[in-house]
Amino acid sequence: MSKPLLILFGTFSGNSESCAEKAASVARLRGYDPVLENMMDSTADVLKQFDTVLLITSTYGDGDPPDGTENFYEQVVNHPRFRLEHLRYSVLALGDSCYDRFCQCGKDYDEALEAQGATRFHARVDCDIDYDDPCDAWIEGVFATLAEERLLAA
Repeated sequence: MSKPLLILFGTFSGNSESCAEKAASVARLRGYDPVLENMMDSTADVLKQFDTVLLITSTYGDGDPPDGTENFYEQVVNHPRFRLEHLRYSVLALGDSCYDRFCQCGKDYDEALEAQGATRFHARVDCDIDYDDPCDAWIEGVFATLAEERLLAA
């Protein structure tokens, strides 16, 4: 029986979406039923529908959420409407270290989810321009942690 898993992404250039698609492929191989969702087309209410979420986002410019994802960002980070004690999450943040607020959008989501009662089950990873290797390592780490938790629960 596969477990549902929400993979949310916010992207400007497509890099976060690419990482989300990789995560979804690995999820399927590991027995999960991944649901890929673009933050541009989503609301914070989706977080109430899942127990586990992988949140992958880029930071636009000097700390802003990607274009089109501002509504989702506002709902989760600036104006949360509900608690998320049921939710387990991990964040992959993409950015450019030439900016002072490197990966700020991902950091904001990480802090906001924790403040709303969600449990971080795997540490956030902040990726610079060359994001492929850190993205792959984060995905492997996420699913290694989930596999270990499954064994402990069995």
